[in-house]
Amino acid sequence: MRASRPASKFRRAAIALAFVFASACKSASLPDATSPGARVYASKCGNCHVPYNPHEMTASMWDTQVTMMEVKIQAAGMPPLTSDERESILEYLKRNAGTE
Repeated sequence: MRASRPASKFRRAAIALAFVFASACKSASLPDATSPGARVYASKCGNCHVPYNPHEMTASMWDTQVTMMEVKIQAAGMPPLTSDERESILEYLKRNAGTE
């Protein structure tokens, strides 16, 4: 059995770069990415994870998901979404939501 050894600086940098590249690609694939709603969604939700493409859930699923994430935001001690941010995010997600 091979002994574990710490990842080299090069390998760590390559892994970090791959995550950045994957995040950028996923964000760039958001529909209507330059709209105000998409920008609020990407900035607020993208603080903790790569924003999901709105097509991945239905409008009603997004209602539930945003509510669940607000609980996680609060538990993490982060500032809550304002009512305008929440409305903008949900409008964007529902407008671009999937149908199934």
